[in-house]
Amino acid sequence: MRILKIFALNCGVLSNISIDFTVDDKPQKLICLSGVNGSGKTTIMELIIALASFLNPQLSINNIFFDRLKPNILIRTEFAQLDILINNKILSLVFGDEKHVQDNNNYPQSFIIINNEIKSIIQKFEDFFVKEPVDKKDGRINIELDDLKGFFLDKEVIPQKIIKKNFELFESLLKNIEKNIYKELDQSTSCELPHFYLFNAHDREIQDIRYSSIPKDDSKYQIVYRYNPQNDDLKKLLIFYDYAYNEEFRSLTEWVNKNVLIGKKIEGIYRPDFMVIIKTDKGYEHGLELLSSGEESLLIIAIQLYLNASKNAVMMIDEIDQSLHPEFQEKIMRIIIQLQKEKKCQIIISSHSVNIWKAFKEESIIRLTEVIM
Repeated sequence: MRILKIFALNCGVLSNISIDFTVDDKPQKLICLSGVNGSGKTTIMELIIALASFLNPQLSINNIFFDRLKPNILIRTEFAQLDILINNKILSLVFGDEKHVQDNNNYPQSFIIINNEIKSIIQKFEDFFVKEPVDKKDGRINIELDDLKGFFLDKEVIPQKIIKKNFELFESLLKNIEKNIYKELDQSTSCELPHFYLFNAHDREIQDIRYSSIPKDDSKYQIVYRYNPQNDDLKKLLIFYDYAYNEEFRSLTEWVNKNVLIGKKIEGIYRPDFMVIIKTDKGYEHGLELLSSGEESLLIIAIQLYLNASKNAVMMIDEIDQSLHPEFQEKIMRIIIQLQKEKKCQIIISSHSVNIWKAFKEESIIRLTEVIM
């Protein structure tokens, strides 16, 4: 699965923009969105994730992301089209008036047309409910299904009449997704299914979370996934891997110690206190949560890419250089280039940093400041 193109009209700061992620009609594997603050880098990634969410054949209110601090990206969008290449065929996710639809003559193409009615439903939902901080247990705004009466024909599933579907070319793919969407899968199986994974700019942190028992990794397959420091707490993941998948834990920590951390290493797990022990070259030991913000960001991105990237994945990292010293910026790019080659995924990042740009070929840098109209 690869992103080929996104086109948008009046979406936030993007009044009329078309971004091509291909070279010679072939999808690029590693892409950088560059531009000054406010040029639309985050907007583009949010729009991609919002449109991709409609691939879920059992779409519900929980599949739509609601930010408690700003309105949903689709409310601020007049029209958008996301072209995804799957098995040499294009699936176009279209939001808004069909008169703006763009055809692609290079591959067979099918469409999912998302009716504008969904915009009013999302707007009504956001206007009606008072947004509160996310629930610590699952990281979502806590809304009872009974509260949704009057919004949907079904209290859980968005009416399918809102989404016009014409995806015969992808029927087997979507049936496979539907079969597995709520099934717990082991790490290797889930990576084989297509998915989008977004690291947003402000949630890459390790929290000091104490446990009374070994936490179970109860993650389920999702088409679209956002890294969440509560759901995806790195301490929880490492402790559980040490307990349940000891060989995988050793392989992961060996890879991290060799390729990621600088002057430090993951020494092991102290199970009585549920601590991940970090040991410095000078022999000093401390907990994982005492790493610097730059080290946290570096470790989170590297480990999640290592575990979740695959040939069917699109991995997106917003403002990859945030909190990273130039030395760390060079290191994260070496890791990303290495993992892209090994995992065969598509990776899209955004950055302000010249040090990051140097790792890309010129045709792989999309300069938003120059293309905005």
